Amino acid sequence: MSPQFRRAPGGLILSASNQPCPEAGSDSELRQTLLEYQAILDNASLGITFTRKRRFLHCNRRFSEMFGWSSEELHQLSTEILYPSKEAYDELTRQARPVLGSGQRLDLELVMKRRDGSTFWCRVLAKAIDPNDYSKGTIYITEDITERKSAQEALLKARDELEQRVQERTAELEMANARLQAEIQERKMAEQQIRYLANHDALTGLPNRRLLEDRLEQAMEMARRNVHQVAIQFIDLDRFKQVNDRLGHRIGDLLLQAVAARLRSLLRAVDTVSRVGGDEFVVVLPEMQSATAACETAQRLLAALARPYSAGGHELQITPSIGISMFPADGNDAESLLIAADSAMYRAKEMGRGNFQLYQPSMRSK
Repeated sequence: MSPQFRRAPGGLILSASNQPCPEAGSDSELRQTLLEYQAILDNASLGITFTRKRRFLHCNRRFSEMFGWSSEELHQLSTEILYPSKEAYDELTRQARPVLGSGQRLDLELVMKRRDGSTFWCRVLAKAIDPNDYSKGTIYITEDITERKSAQEALLKARDELEQRVQERTAELEMANARLQAEIQERKMAEQQIRYLANHDALTGLPNRRLLEDRLEQAMEMARRNVHQVAIQFIDLDRFKQVNDRLGHRIGDLLLQAVAARLRSLLRAVDTVSRVGGDEFVVVLPEMQSATAACETAQRLLAALARPYSAGGHELQITPSIGISMFPADGNDAESLLIAADSAMYRAKEMGRGNFQLYQPSMRSK
């Protein structure tokens, strides 16, 4: 009786039992066949070993070179010697048993150990001779993939570094963009502030003379279309200079701010109240039906502005003098109407202060 050899994947013939070999015609032919297949095994670029019951029976030259053990030294040694730890060996067993037992091929990449204790990455392919009977043995094909793994790790590291640089650069760009947006917003706010200051009084926040004239022109244009009148009221605070001289400009400024706030609270949303000088205010009342309605508003303002004010711990009382002009009766442009209202205001001063006067043509010449 001579050993039988079965064909394994890749054309290999391995001993599996002591039955006669149907492919061998004589002992010399069998020896020749054995020599040929041994040559194939020894010249294979992959490590090949045959195990039974977790012990080595035979391996080829490449397997010996890969792990540092000769076939004779490995014979009957436990396959556990090729694994870095018992835990790693047990984990391989756990993964391999259901795969090999189902007749499938095991294909894993794992770290294995050489005879000198060094480790390396290895790809392991395994197939059971008989999935129903492990005692018949298993063929293992091993490939050293350390270089490929190193290349993969280097590639992954390079990718991670690139992603990190991209993330850092993205963060830098986002920060730069945020700074740019903040600068743009700051510039917009500065421009808005500049436009606001160009059209408003810095102390009271009321429209200044420039914005007043623009609003007055708009009111006159609307009045022309809708056949309405526009009233202009020029307000001067009586004896305001005495407040500055007696209590100082800080208290005077607080009083002006309080007067501005009270005027805003008394007027309609369509009305415009403006500060045009130290203690001078101008009110534009669009959509007026008559001079009588303008006089009623002036009377209401006189009474409200004459009520006491609290400014810097002082209780102050001051009266206004008001001059009124009407569009279109007293002028067709903003300048003429403001001059007319100013003239009427001076007439109110002459009449004893704390009253209002409608413009009359005789006031301008005087």
